[in-house]
Amino acid sequence: MSKLLLFAALVGVVAVWMRGLESFRIFPKNDVPGMINMFHGDQSGERKLDRDSLASEIKDYDRKQTTEGARDIEMVNQYYNMATDFYEYGWGQSFHFAHTMKDEGHHESIARHEDRLATELGLKAGKKVIDCGCGVGGPAREVARFSGAHVTGVTLNAYQVARAKSITEKEGMVGKVDFKQGDFTKLDAEDGSYDAAYAIEATCHAPKLEDVYGEINRVLKKGGRFATYEWITAVGYDKNNQTHQDILTEIEYGNGLPPMRSPADILKAAEATGFKLIMEDDLAQDHNGTRPWYTRLDLGWYEYRMTHLTCWIMEYLGFAEEGTLSIHGMLLRAADGLVAGGKTNVFTPMHLFVFEKI
Repeated sequence: MSKLLLFAALVGVVAVWMRGLESFRIFPKNDVPGMINMFHGDQSGERKLDRDSLASEIKDYDRKQTTEGARDIEMVNQYYNMATDFYEYGWGQSFHFAHTMKDEGHHESIARHEDRLATELGLKAGKKVIDCGCGVGGPAREVARFSGAHVTGVTLNAYQVARAKSITEKEGMVGKVDFKQGDFTKLDAEDGSYDAAYAIEATCHAPKLEDVYGEINRVLKKGGRFATYEWITAVGYDKNNQTHQDILTEIEYGNGLPPMRSPADILKAAEATGFKLIMEDDLAQDHNGTRPWYTRLDLGWYEYRMTHLTCWIMEYLGFAEEGTLSIHGMLLRAADGLVAGGKTNVFTPMHLFVFEKI
């Protein structure tokens, strides 16, 4: 009883202290989870699927990140078992960065970033497109609304599929988008079954890029286009600079990634799998009336530390599962690495490539 009273008092104090901050919520708001919901099921009451305890998940994840050759596709599934709730809590239903104008809000820039893909792909009503690495379906729903095309989202993570379907039903979009659990290196689709494909900051998770690019090529019709925002090294990267190497290591650890790739790696994989390049543009290099892509992460430092403190309190009092604090610590390392990567121009999360199936 004393723990419950202490918890209630702390929640009240922190909630009043932090009210109005966009990236910190004790209680849920509409369909967006608050700290009180973390790791206790999605907003429809679903418990996470096929997950060991958080403590064992983070321990095994650490082992794979620090053991050469152990960063497999299952590590990615583990990562999203641990990170999905935090992503949605702090960022929204679209788990990616965006090219952001100075007069734009977060959600406006996210939608415009997604709409650009629909435009590059020439999507319209009657077209079928596959979203490879769809998360909880934010981009798929936006692309369907913007273009009228039917979007099929694929994600490795069962919990994300359940969450995506729940949100889609609440938004009245069943039939316009659908979601499947699957490995994007082994897509469950017939050859030539899609008009177009896209990936947003997702193929970076593939242990071997040719595996996912090859599968996307297979399921596209001849002449079909594939647009992708890639997490890769940027123009400021120097492979002989140890600081640059350390920054990439933090990004890889905190985001469930294999070793970071370069623009040349992307082009090589595309050519090897039957694509020709239509265009490429690192949107992070556009400084004309824009804000840096990492601004929200940088400005949110205080809120993220308050979230970390709240995780500690909730875990200590037994209201959050053991391992919650360690997982949020992993994500703080990711944020610090990403901000450093952006400020040094060592890393970009938005190098846009548009390919066409030959």
